[in-house]
Amino acid sequence: MSQTNLESKKSRTIRRKGDFAAVVKKAVWEWWSDDDEWESFKDVDAQLLEKAYVAGETPFSTKKLSWNEGFDSLYIFDFTVMTQVNCESKTSRKIQRTAAGGSKLFGHKDGEDDGYAGAVGFLSDKVGDTTVMFAGKFEPSLSPAHIAEQKKLGAQSLRKQKKDYGPIVSKDEHGRKCFDEMLKNEKEFCGEWVVFYHSYSSAALLYEVQAAVASVLFRFKAEFASLPRLLCAPFHHIPTAKRMLEEFPKWKDQDHNQAFRLVGLCGTSSLLAHDSEAPAKSVFLAGYSVGPLKGVLEKLLGSCGVPAGKVKGLATEIIKLAVKCGLDCSGIPGGKKCKSGRSGHMLQIFLRRELCD
Repeated sequence: MSQTNLESKKSRTIRRKGDFAAVVKKAVWEWWSDDDEWESFKDVDAQLLEKAYVAGETPFSTKKLSWNEGFDSLYIFDFTVMTQVNCESKTSRKIQRTAAGGSKLFGHKDGEDDGYAGAVGFLSDKVGDTTVMFAGKFEPSLSPAHIAEQKKLGAQSLRKQKKDYGPIVSKDEHGRKCFDEMLKNEKEFCGEWVVFYHSYSSAALLYEVQAAVASVLFRFKAEFASLPRLLCAPFHHIPTAKRMLEEFPKWKDQDHNQAFRLVGLCGTSSLLAHDSEAPAKSVFLAGYSVGPLKGVLEKLLGSCGVPAGKVKGLATEIIKLAVKCGLDCSGIPGGKKCKSGRSGHMLQIFLRRELCD
């Protein structure tokens, strides 16, 4: 019971659950349990969620849930990214809906981390224009008038958008503090910089390990940020944004293509505006991405020159340390779910305006 992509060599486990399409007569709602499997909502709760979903009510807030009797906690359901959040404990869980007939609606389709998992070390034999990759030093070229104009327009996320953190973040003290700080950063740097937001969850371990490696090899200041990409080889294939724009239309799977995932990040250009896939104020606490990361850490360590005989032991120690420090490692063999229930991470990324269209 497995499927294998003969090009990428990536394998996935599959399973059969009978003639599901013939059995499902009405929508089925499920939640992701602590046992790492889907559990069905009770009928009374599923009917409540279905009514809100059909009415297009998202985020949907309620206390009227069968398991909530006697607790009276407020739950928020976001049908855009398919998550539920307990506003008292701050715990976030993934949910899914199976429509009558069997088609499923998940919080995402094919997680960003999942693609990166299968892509570490891929394309290493494809060499491109190295001279473009290591071009000369960047020279700022914005005119004072242009900088003043952008400063006048203010924080990027507040341009034509009211300051509304949404029901999930606005009810969370930590979330409000982070959003306040990010908007403050936007205002400070808006004259010369464009901002992007990248949400992730289970990839956090990889990002942190890459930052730690880079701090040793390249003096990367890992105390200030994680590092989403480290391996250089894939950038030989796509060294510039111009090349990416040439290649991207050729891919039927677009941002799910491994060549993209090795060098690109998915993100949004606003902290507050609605986004069709991963609005920042909806995914901040839970993160955006799932997918098994089996063997990915080991591949990364091997690509960084760790002797083959030491890779497994080192990976085990890294996972233990990550769990101790509170990272969610539930998608990694030997890892555990974080105690806080908050698996979300977000990078606020600033790029010079000269470099952006």
